[in-house]
Amino acid sequence: MKDNKEKVVDVKIKDGETEKVVKVVVRRPNNALLSQAQRVSAKSWTDCVRDGIMTKKELEKFMKQQGIWNDSKDVEQKKITEEINRLEKELYVSGKNGKLRATEGKNIAIEMRKKRIELRELIAERMSLEQNTAESISDNARFDFLVANCSHYENGQKVYKDMDEYTANSDSEIAFASATALAQMMYSVDRDFEAKLPENKFLKMFNFVNEDLALVNDKGQRVDTEGNKIDEFGYYVNDEGKRVDKDGNLLDENGNYVPSITYVDDKGKKINIDG
Repeated sequence: MKDNKEKVVDVKIKDGETEKVVKVVVRRPNNALLSQAQRVSAKSWTDCVRDGIMTKKELEKFMKQQGIWNDSKDVEQKKITEEINRLEKELYVSGKNGKLRATEGKNIAIEMRKKRIELRELIAERMSLEQNTAESISDNARFDFLVANCSHYENGQKVYKDMDEYTANSDSEIAFASATALAQMMYSVDRDFEAKLPENKFLKMFNFVNEDLALVNDKGQRVDTEGNKIDEFGYYVNDEGKRVDKDGNLLDENGNYVPSITYVDDKGKKINIDG
């Protein structure tokens, strides 16, 4: 099918004060191109090892020596993953007598969210270090080579003359769109990945979240996990949309309390604090 062989993406680019749309055609690499990319990857890996960049196996040993990662964290990761799986089963197939109140399901889904955040925080440092290993760098080189050679304009002309030109412009709108499109084709990367997590599918099904997957009440207003109203930044707000603390006391834009009492001196005379 054509959709499996190429993707056409519209990229918005600012040109001074105006904005234009450029169509980019990203084609799935053929076997010959994949073979070339593999050689690029192998060369990159060899260069990394020669320059003293650690492999994943060496990094694993280093992290244990430095106390960054150890066997207890492996156990913790497994435990959290098992708990997420248990909660998913409870949410979808383990209701009492085949029934589960939607509000109870909401609590389970929120707990799944918390566990998934806990898991991400646990492995965050390890993942960040793994990005700098010889394997990850060589994988990135392979992918960069493919993006550079699979991105074309509508007229068939290549967007980049070579891999160096692509990497030099990898932070541009076209480069980002091209890389995203190729990743979606090659690795089945789903831009709606978060929305398709089991807990978010449930919350969306019963309108417990909005389009941004933020928790909302029955009026569509953003709330925290306890049902308190918040704004888009996560700050508590009252019915008028003004920032407050958890108990409803007014705060200014910097998070400082707005005085709601009258200050007096030792003789009981009101002290003017205006200005």
